[in-house]
Amino acid sequence: MAKRSSAKAVRLTCPKCFAAFTVVAMVSKGVDREKYYKERAAQHDCEEHARRLANNGKTFKNPLKVSKAMARAR
Repeated sequence: MAKRSSAKAVRLTCPKCFAAFTVVAMVSKGVDREKYYKERAAQHDCEEHARRLANNGKTFKNPLKVSKAMARAR
C-alpha cells in the first residue's frame, strides 16, 4: 500500500472554460500527480460554475430555515 502525503490545496484551471478552482486532495506518493490533476481539471462542471457566477450566491438557502418552513407547510 502506498503511503499518503498530507492534504494539499492546488489551484487548477479548467481547460474548457478557463475558470480557476481549488482542489484539496490527499494524493498517494505512488500516483502521478500531474495526470491526476489533469483528470480533475477535465471533470470540472463548466455549466454549474457559470450558473453559480450568474446567480452570485442568490440561490443559497439556510438548510435549517428551509426545513422549518417545510415543517410549517405540512
